[in-house]
Amino acid sequence: MKRRVIGILLMCLTFGVIATGCGKADVAKDEGTDTSTEESVAVQSEEETDAEEITEEATEADVDLDDYESFSKKTDALPDYEYPGPEAFYSELYDYVEDLNEGYPEADVSIPCIRIVDMDESDNSDIKVYGDFSIYNYNLAGDTLLCASGGSYPGVIHVKLTEDEYEVTKFDAVEDGSNFTSSAKKLFGDKYDAFMEVFSDDDGREEIRAQIISNYVFADNLDVKHYQDFGWDKKDLPEQNIDSFYSKLD
Repeated sequence: MKRRVIGILLMCLTFGVIATGCGKADVAKDEGTDTSTEESVAVQSEEETDAEEITEEATEADVDLDDYESFSKKTDALPDYEYPGPEAFYSELYDYVEDLNEGYPEADVSIPCIRIVDMDESDNSDIKVYGDFSIYNYNLAGDTLLCASGGSYPGVIHVKLTEDEYEVTKFDAVEDGSNFTSSAKKLFGDKYDAFMEVFSDDDGREEIRAQIISNYVFADNLDVKHYQDFGWDKKDLPEQNIDSFYSKLD
């Protein structure tokens, strides 16, 4: 599908300045020894050391955390983000927001951050998800994910249920600059005040962002303990909570 991305490239100094945009345009995942056992153990051993090898490879790089170029160094050492929860609806939503990375320089991994304000599920052919949808692009350095870029895309994502599958059909994004307030009021309507409460809650954004990173790290068995924005101290990741987090996004 065609993509229209309206926004500004952030270096994750802050999300007080917003980058808004449209993702996908309208359409509206010794002898006598049992050698088979030895092979099985060897394979298991290789799998268990994957995370250690990834960390060692990244640690060997010359990383200067005071230099933005270090945050931009791609290592190709991380798996793509995949939604780790069981809900097909949220899986489609996360996949869509992850694709908002197409307007940014390539990084090791792009991780969405979704904060839902409200949902209108009255029509399965046009489920409306009101929220603030962000994408963060990270490169690996040792046991830390360095945020190289990202953007916040508030608006309304439209999803339809076709038989047993969900499909995003449209994204109505809040405009940036001087048109932000008027376009947000138009899109959110009587939900505007609730949207602004969520959108202005920087602590809430960071809490959800960190939890989504932690769940990604756990799901892929990575030896990553921190994340860091350029110009800021690194932050520890919380404990994973995959079993309880994803059904409570709203």
